[in-house]
Amino acid sequence: MPTTPFDLPFSIVDSAESLEAALPVWFGSDLLAVDIECSLTGIHHCTLALLQVADHEQAWIVDPIALGELAKPALVALAKVPWICHDFSNDGIVMKRLYDLVPGSVLDTMLLARALGYPQPGLKTMARLKLGIEIPKEEQDSNWMLRPLRESQLEYAARDAALLLPLLRRLGEEAEAKREDPATAARLAALPSEMRALFRRIRSYRKPDQDPVVAKARGLSEEAETRARKLTELRAAWGNEGDIGAIMEMGNRWILARVEHPPRTKEALERSIPNPRFRRKRADALWAVFQEGASEAPESDEDLLFTS
Repeated sequence: MPTTPFDLPFSIVDSAESLEAALPVWFGSDLLAVDIECSLTGIHHCTLALLQVADHEQAWIVDPIALGELAKPALVALAKVPWICHDFSNDGIVMKRLYDLVPGSVLDTMLLARALGYPQPGLKTMARLKLGIEIPKEEQDSNWMLRPLRESQLEYAARDAALLLPLLRRLGEEAEAKREDPATAARLAALPSEMRALFRRIRSYRKPDQDPVVAKARGLSEEAETRARKLTELRAAWGNEGDIGAIMEMGNRWILARVEHPPRTKEALERSIPNPRFRRKRADALWAVFQEGASEAPESDEDLLFTS
């Protein structure tokens, strides 16, 4: 990945020793940029795969998988320092759900950019507009759960955190230049109340009782609901292990089609799974969801209809 003027040297925090070395630097900072990468199973089910931290001089890539039980103490310690984040709404929910943690102070550059009048203030867009750099998309949807991570993944992750402090400086300069504009000034003045509302929402977060696809299956039958629940649980468990096939192959439409028209044979089920690697690895476990009460009747037209 091409370097930029905003890239920082980074180190990996994946052991008690490397965490011990990082902590004094974090505590000595007045502001830290923080970003996270998660498994691809959505905010209500995901696992934290990486935590990226940066100050003005360096970045750290914290590996919660390698740290194990030290991951939560590391986050608790980090939360004592003010953070700058970009779109903290989802990241905050993930930290609350997984670690029951809400940092004491956060400045959200996405909300600041929106207050300045940017209608789509994603990090990629703001990096291009305010810093003049392109963030490559190749690693955006990486499988962050697999180890070892590629060097390009590490560089991408470190850059996401390293960009936040220079982005804040540029946005701060723009805010200062626009402070006499009444509309902008009003939006900027509303930022503290927006952050307080966001913090209230994060602190009050409760994981939904049921996945939306399970709720839809409930309207079909009790058996369909049970199967949908088991399939969504498998999807989340496998996705959090880093099995991208579970995310790609077991979409909501696929699950609803399977529970509405259950495959009569394992072969019929396998024909509905295009990915041969995922099919070989997971077909037995998926078939077990349908096997109870499944008939040994010959394949019908119905089986052929719902194989895509």
